[in-house]
Amino acid sequence: MRETGTKNPVVLLGGGHAHVEVVRQLGRLNLGREIILVSPSRHAPYSGMLPGYIAGRYQFEDFHIDLAALCRRSGVSFVEGAAVGIDAKRRHVLLSDGRVLTYRLLSLDIGSTPSLPQGVSGGVSVKPIASFTERLARLDALAAGHQGPLHLAVVGQGVAGVEVAFALKKRLLGKRVQIALVGRAGRPVPARSNRAQRMVEDELQQAGIAHHPGFDVVAFDNGTLIARDGRRIDTDDAVWTTSSGAPDWLRETALDLDGAGFICVDETLRALSHPDIFAAGDVASLPDPRPKAGVFAVRQGPVLAQNICRSLSREPLLPFRPQRAWLALISLSDGRTIADKWGVAFSGRWVSEWKHRNDTRFVRRYS
Repeated sequence: MRETGTKNPVVLLGGGHAHVEVVRQLGRLNLGREIILVSPSRHAPYSGMLPGYIAGRYQFEDFHIDLAALCRRSGVSFVEGAAVGIDAKRRHVLLSDGRVLTYRLLSLDIGSTPSLPQGVSGGVSVKPIASFTERLARLDALAAGHQGPLHLAVVGQGVAGVEVAFALKKRLLGKRVQIALVGRAGRPVPARSNRAQRMVEDELQQAGIAHHPGFDVVAFDNGTLIARDGRRIDTDDAVWTTSSGAPDWLRETALDLDGAGFICVDETLRALSHPDIFAAGDVASLPDPRPKAGVFAVRQGPVLAQNICRSLSREPLLPFRPQRAWLALISLSDGRTIADKWGVAFSGRWVSEWKHRNDTRFVRRYS
């Protein structure tokens, strides 16, 4: 192992939605020379624009943030590499190529990994989003070279699964493709309002996307999805948008983790077991749990940046107060978007344009 980096810097693992704001803010405070951002890829996607990319509205560069350029403008050091371990006692981060980074403070915003049913393999996983563009090319090739109707199954009925199903319908429009949405819940977007659920059901029917509720996938074998109750769906490929899992290597650290392997943090985003470590985004297990959604990571960014500064100067830390009601925007295949919050849901093309302006504004902030 070879040690690299400056003496006792702040190390940011991952280029997630919270960390890009940390880089921007700490760079403006002239703390850049003491900050190192580590990411396995130079380009970080904005998850809110992924359905638009799948549907063909955006190009790769439209929804990716160039982390190296952001760091350069902010005076922050950028290291391209994947973390595979943390020695919290020595304050070391181990990278996959053998490099070791020493930190004074450490923050993790490394996202999550696919969480497939036990024993299930194969198919195309949406996560990690940073590399999904490569896996999407596989679906394009499959559709282009397939003889006869192509059958695709999107597994997961949350907002992500529904959006991916609609986006694939739009992307593959004109090809002989039949898309099915499957999942264990009785209705799509089960965490959203009843009105939003009814609207999504109607839109799925109008788009010709078959919905299979109560389909708890336990196997994907030779092109067949198998449910716990024995039902089967033949499909040429499966796209997994199911719940998120934590990176396995975290279990080898001394950090306190929740039952799913995510880092337990207090209301200031500081790790319960280690006051010199913070976590944000999907990898953080909040005291008041919230879904693994980018909207929370975006709002954590400013609080995390302030708390890193306050920790360095030994000032009291600020709490992160996650919103109890949050807006869900569900992009459809015809250019409209459903908005749902406080039990009120409506749709329109103007919602899509409003979402587009907000999304592109977010990416431009770091470009």
